[in-house]
Formats: sequence, structure tokens, C-alpha cells
Amino acid sequence: MLSEMELRYHSRNEDCYSFISHMKKWKIYLINLARSKERLQACARQFEAHNLPFERIDAVDGDCLSRSDVDALYDFNQSSYHKHLTSGEIGCYLSHMHVWQKIVDDQLDYAVILEDDIILQQNIQQGLEAIEGIEQPWDLVKLAETHIKRTVVHQYSANEFSLVTYNKVPSRTCAQVVSLAGAKKLIALSSRIARPIDIELQYWWENSLNIFGLKPYVVEANHAELSDIDGSQTRSKAKQSFPKKVVNGFYFLFKNKKELKKRLEKLN
Repeated sequence: MLSEMELRYHSRNEDCYSFISHMKKWKIYLINLARSKERLQACARQFEAHNLPFERIDAVDGDCLSRSDVDALYDFNQSSYHKHLTSGEIGCYLSHMHVWQKIVDDQLDYAVILEDDIILQQNIQQGLEAIEGIEQPWDLVKLAETHIKRTVVHQYSANEFSLVTYNKVPSRTCAQVVSLAGAKKLIALSSRIARPIDIELQYWWENSLNIFGLKPYVVEANHAELSDIDGSQTRSKAKQSFPKKVVNGFYFLFKNKKELKKRLEKLN
């Protein structure tokens, strides 16, 4: 059931709802749990203030998944991540999977994917226009970053913004843009869940994902309101395997450095 505020946007004509400009078709998707009505209303007010239509995506509540559902998707002993995934992390991953599938089903050029713990910045409209004009092939563009800032090792000019490459892809998935090509790649790797979705993206080379960031950021994570669908806030308390942590830590450092060097050679 759509909220009254959400209905205002859905009642507009399709040309307004599915942004079509410069021959590109895209949408804004907001991932939101059915029980998080206040968060939906807070986000809807922000979209309305910026005159941005959006479509709500019903988030998967990890706490409501059955044991058999989880076992069909995830096995810690077969995974390459040293921590046991929380129910919230599995639900978050599945929620994003649903959006990737919608991008493919609707044959969008790309989609802006937001979680409900975000604050839109005043430059959001300009940032969305900059994304439309990106000529460099891309699969995913980060629109926000956590308080842990990653070093920028390369950048392209994108209007008054910069399309940046990080030394390490930032964690969290509160705000990003995913292209049709990127959605297809992400769907292909998600038949079994091995890592939290934000950690999976840090292993970008395993699926040839072209990941960038758009700076200055056009979205800010609302740290005062942790997302109901993001399980990363309980990640530090999750049971883990120390041997896996050591092995995977060395593997990531080696591969990330090696693959990043290759990528920078192509970008330059």
C-alpha cells in the first residue's frame, strides 16, 4: 500500500516518474521496511522538497526469514568472509538484489538506489545531472561515504563534480547508482551470499565491477538514524573465525593492490 505522500509521485505521468532525458531512462528507488513508516515519510518529504519522484521498494526483513530460507542462500563454512552474517545483513543483501532485478526487468539505463537513513544534499539535482553525462563506462557510483574516508587515487571531471576511484571502496550501501550492466553483474554473483553486500563490493575485481564515487557527495548518511535494513551496525558483535580473518585479510590487501594498479593503468 502506497502512502499518501508516495501516491503524489506515482500519480504523475510516466515521463516524469521514469526520468527520460538525453535518451537515458532511470528511476529512484527507496528501500524501506514496511514497519518503518516514519522513515518513509521523512524520506518522502526530502524527495518532495527536491521535486524528485521515487518508487518505494519493500525491504526484506532479515528477522522474518526462515532457517531454510537462510540455509538456501548462505553457509558460513562455504563463505569467504570471516564473520557470520547477521539476519539484517542477509535481508539488506536480498533487498538490493530485488532492486537490481527491477533495473533489468524495466530495462533502465540505471537506477539511484537509496536506503531510508539518508539526507539529500542541496546539490542532489546537479549530481543527478552529472551522472547522466558520464561517458566513462561504469557499473556503480557511490553517492555517499561513511565517516571513514577512503583515499581518492584517480578522478575524472563530471560537470562541477568529480568521478573518483578509491584506494578501497567505501563500506555501507545507503546511496549509490547502479547501471544496467552493473545490475546484471551483481545478479550473477548473488545466487549464494558469501559476504555482506557492502563488503562484496570491495572485492570489485572478482566480477569486473567498475565502481566509482561522485564527489562532492550528494547524499549524506544520517548517522543519528541507523537504517533498519542495514545489519552493519551489529557486525562488530558477530561471531567470527580468526584463521579466516587472517587469510582473507592478506588476500584482500594483495589482490586489491594488484588489481587497483591494473585499473589505474587503464584509467590513465
